[in-house]
Amino acid sequence: MNRVVGIVKTHLADRWSWLAMPWVILGISFACNYIIGGASDEKIYTGGLASIYIYMMVLGILSVGQTFPFIMGFSGRRKDYFIGTTATIGLLAAITSILLCVIGYIERLTDQWGVGLYFFNVKYLTDGPAFQQFWVLFTLMVNLFFMGFAISCIHRRFGRNGMYIFFIVTGLAFTVSSYLIGLNDKWKALFDWFADISVLELANGLFALTVLYLLLSYLLLRKATV
Repeated sequence: MNRVVGIVKTHLADRWSWLAMPWVILGISFACNYIIGGASDEKIYTGGLASIYIYMMVLGILSVGQTFPFIMGFSGRRKDYFIGTTATIGLLAAITSILLCVIGYIERLTDQWGVGLYFFNVKYLTDGPAFQQFWVLFTLMVNLFFMGFAISCIHRRFGRNGMYIFFIVTGLAFTVSSYLIGLNDKWKALFDWFADISVLELANGLFALTVLYLLLSYLLLRKATV
């Protein structure tokens, strides 16, 4: 347990990357949109909230290369590294999601900051009660982090050539799938299926996908070289 706590502390020792940068990026995005909202007479629905989620995916990619060799160099165990990293992003995503829900409430309370700016309240994603909003924001954040983390684990396990093969296979899979869907005239049925998915079902699906990323990452790191 102490080793896991030590790994959490090791991650969070880089306060700039894990704690400050996500809010700096989000703050800059909000400031730009607020200025635009103040200059416009129309209500503005922006996707600026996505900036913090994109950063979390980048953080997942970078974290393996920055911390895995370092911790292994100090006789850390791979299992502890994996559990410690999972605990770190779980804790960070939970706190961040709570803060985003609170700020979203303030946004509604202030009539969208007085300028009609819908920044923290995104249609569909933040609909529903507070717990549902938290669950959607939380699952989206950990999903994107571990998507980046899993991609970085592929590189750590198989190197540059492994990455080439991964992206080639992924590209081929999308191409063949698109061709088969078009060939069977199923695009409309597919879009209708997506349109019928509730935001809660989407969040639960993301969580299941995150578990898959976790299993894949763990298997890759077990055999990865330092």
